Amino acid sequence: MASDFPPLAIRIWMDKLKKGVGQPVAVLERSLLNSMSAEAASLSVKNAMERGILVPRAANGRAKRLTLTFCQKVSSLPSSTVDLYCFECHLPGVVKKCASCERCFHDDCQRKDPEKPNYSVPSDKNQPYQFPTAVSESDKEPEHSTPNLEAARTPTPKPLLDHNSNISQEPIATPEFLKHESPEWDDDVFFVSERKGARQRKQARVKDEVQTSSDSDEGSDLQRCTRCRLLALAALLNPPQLEKQELGRLLRYSWEKHYSWISMDVSKYMAKHWNERDKTLVKRTLFKTKILGLSDIERNIETEKYKYLAEFLMDLLDLQHNIAVFFGPKSVEYNATKWLVRDVTHDIREIRRCPDCYRYSNEASLSQLWFAKPCLQRHELVFAKQTGSPPWPAKVMSVSRRQPIKYDVRFFGGSHSRALISERDITPIESDIQTHFKPRNSRALSAALRELQCHMILSHYSASLFGFHADPIVAENLIQVALSHCTKSTETTSTGKRGRPPTPATPGTVKKRRLNFTAPDTPSPVPIRGIPDLVTYENLTAEILQAHENLLNCKSELTAMQKKLDEVKRKHWCYLCLQEAVFDCCFTASYCSAECQRRDKKRHQATCKVNL
Repeated sequence: MASDFPPLAIRIWMDKLKKGVGQPVAVLERSLLNSMSAEAASLSVKNAMERGILVPRAANGRAKRLTLTFCQKVSSLPSSTVDLYCFECHLPGVVKKCASCERCFHDDCQRKDPEKPNYSVPSDKNQPYQFPTAVSESDKEPEHSTPNLEAARTPTPKPLLDHNSNISQEPIATPEFLKHESPEWDDDVFFVSERKGARQRKQARVKDEVQTSSDSDEGSDLQRCTRCRLLALAALLNPPQLEKQELGRLLRYSWEKHYSWISMDVSKYMAKHWNERDKTLVKRTLFKTKILGLSDIERNIETEKYKYLAEFLMDLLDLQHNIAVFFGPKSVEYNATKWLVRDVTHDIREIRRCPDCYRYSNEASLSQLWFAKPCLQRHELVFAKQTGSPPWPAKVMSVSRRQPIKYDVRFFGGSHSRALISERDITPIESDIQTHFKPRNSRALSAALRELQCHMILSHYSASLFGFHADPIVAENLIQVALSHCTKSTETTSTGKRGRPPTPATPGTVKKRRLNFTAPDTPSPVPIRGIPDLVTYENLTAEILQAHENLLNCKSELTAMQKKLDEVKRKHWCYLCLQEAVFDCCFTASYCSAECQRRDKKRHQATCKVNL
């Protein structure tokens, strides 16, 4: 099915012809000159007249120029069962209908991988916080002309760190370039201690009742649009044991950080500029699917509509397509969607690698030692060596596929930043790290080692105690118990420089310092089979249950006291002896007996309302 009608023309014309206003042909053609040539603008008006979108207005008086107006009859507008614009490039032409839905695409525009766009992704080089790149910074792709990328987003304050980014505070280069996504990184976590051949194993082929693109013929899979292909892979690519409730919270974290890329969508623009009739006419002409806006996606997140990560990405692609058709594929609004999809896709990759790490990092304000919490997915612990720094403890997040092999690691301590480390600079951590605690260690390294110790102790507990449905109070108490078993460094220095001790060191002095650094009766920082971790957990659970029972008792006593106080407030008291009153003398005084009233007569007579 073909269409020579360009995108964005309907919006421009409706701004000129809203509420049934008519304009000459020359005015409608000139309104398109900022987006296309004069020949294309003239052809667009001609095609719109042929399709019945623009209709001649009745001549008024001696007017000789042809005046056009937007067709006001919805039933007279041309209707189609399919989308006339490519879902990938958002341009008209000879398009092919998807085998599963009403969307269309050009054969040349169809992307091979549904999760990797065929356009150049805007680089993050000119952003304050960078993501771990899949391609080295020297491997730049040829530049492409994409207008108005810098104006796609208004300057906003720096976002809060989510601890999932490769943080770099160095000055960022101003020249802008674009680069493509690369399938270099594997979401599986490999282990340094394994054999080299095992690290290069092929991905497991998981077969489902629904035939996926990896098991089906490639030609038949390309007969469907990107959205339908993502839907077929949604269950396969979703992290295991990820419930809708937890997924909704993770998507909320990502959406709150990135939705501000887009300041205007189709629904918001229509509501601001047009009446209901004009909106109905444009929807009939341009869109064959539901017009998604920012508020619709946010509502889907709040109501936990999404079951898979791919469903969230599918809605973002629909939002991107609608904005491109409405505002044009060269508009500022469409370029902003590229940044939004890029950032959200990065978060989706992080969630797939480890949902627990992503959730812990976004809930870092709830616990200072969030990085020490164990995950359902096991991360290998290594020492990663960077230039100018000693070997630093870190978790392995992913491993590159291509040679030379590089490890994407996240460091313990500090801001928990990320780095790409070569294989030769990676050393697996043994079970006992006590030898790495040295008096000459810097404070940062000592804090990182202590956090590593805490993580290794907590790893012996069930990860469900720190999961999404876990009690945060129990989790925090377990962290405090683990910290009590960690080595406390008291002889750390602020710098790593060697210096002469203030007094000559003697064997006794050295021995005394060592004893102060690690006391003999300090328990081992790494729990082994002999340490009763289960008993410690049971004792802690009993203390928590006892505290909860005491709290319930206090609440019941408080309720009884409040009830008793309410009853006391309703009673009257003797104006003289403060006993419970039997009768009232007037509005201001009550007495328990006639004797009290007689004795108080002299004082009360001046203010008694009855006598007055």
